[in-house]
Amino acid sequence: MLRRLIEALSLYLDTAFVAVTYGEGVPPTHARALYALRGQQAVHDLRYRLEETPCAQVYRGETVTIPCDIAELYPNEAAYEGYIGIPLRDTEEQTIGHLAIFSNDPIVETELATAIARIFAQRAEAELRRLAFEVERQEMIAELSDLNARLQRGFNRLRHENAQKTSLMGVIAHDLRGPLAAIIAQAELGQQHGVMEVPDLARIAVGFDKILNGAERMSDLILATLERVRAEGDALVLSYRTVDPSRLIDIAVAANCDDARRKNVALSFTTPEDSSIQVEADDTYLISAVDNLIRNAIKYTRPGGSVDVTMAVADGELSIVVTDTGQGLTQNDLQLVFGRFQTLSAIPTGGETATGLGLANVRQIMQAHNGAATAHSAGRDKGSRFCLNLPLRQPETPKPA
Repeated sequence: MLRRLIEALSLYLDTAFVAVTYGEGVPPTHARALYALRGQQAVHDLRYRLEETPCAQVYRGETVTIPCDIAELYPNEAAYEGYIGIPLRDTEEQTIGHLAIFSNDPIVETELATAIARIFAQRAEAELRRLAFEVERQEMIAELSDLNARLQRGFNRLRHENAQKTSLMGVIAHDLRGPLAAIIAQAELGQQHGVMEVPDLARIAVGFDKILNGAERMSDLILATLERVRAEGDALVLSYRTVDPSRLIDIAVAANCDDARRKNVALSFTTPEDSSIQVEADDTYLISAVDNLIRNAIKYTRPGGSVDVTMAVADGELSIVVTDTGQGLTQNDLQLVFGRFQTLSAIPTGGETATGLGLANVRQIMQAHNGAATAHSAGRDKGSRFCLNLPLRQPETPKPA
């Protein structure tokens, strides 16, 4: 476009040399030609120092017209006779480049020539702004791509950790089942030998030894589990950054689309009209909290039902709400819903497993953000609504979870 613009300009003015340049440095010390033409021949890779040229004055924001004898003011330009320089500005009215026109002959109709140069400069200015916008857009795309990749890695890591916890609970249950069954069996045998006319004390002693060994195994396993739970129950260490919660919700919704589709549950996210909402949060943990609520909603909603996610800002707080048409919560459920290892009245509708840890993790994440997680339901089979509330701006010292 710049090439066509400069070639067209040459039809109206004497352009021994003409260029559209972009300034380098703050303030600009050099000019680099985006496109230049000398004697109808394109000049490539042109870069020059602004000092001791009329272009330096243009980069200070002035339109400069020198009708003739340019060499008297700028000896380095002795090859030319006249000069017109028009500043090119960005959207904030800062000079970012210029249109430079050097002529072989004196400029006779100065005002007309300058007016023509301004017309072409306006189009060149628009092109510079477009190029700057394109660079900014590409940088933003790269930044968002990096952000999405980082969020997906963190989200996948947390999901993997939660899956490991679920697996650990299964292993613990399996490991406890063995010694517990042995204890019950030996206790029953001990009862039988104890009621005999001549009690078999040797067999009873062996049985007691096996009971003690099994109990010790169970005790060791329970202690190890409690130590791990205590370690994981410490306050979360959050990495705060300014994030767009809509993007985080999009990621969590996308991660659950397949499960919702398999169960014939309609899953939707209603995007707020205000697209500028931002919050200070640990994006990885916040995604995990939203993901937990969506997965739970799908898990306890029957086929043909729906799960809707909404977001709003009021009174300096961000609210993320997950509403479902599922089995609802009883008054007793509402008292227990965020406790660890709690079993509620609702039953997964697709054969899914439940550990009682997901909602407890959600509460811990929100407390670490100085926020809150709440649950609401009108009762059995009347659906449920879970809300995540957190301040838009975090205090300097977050409260421990």
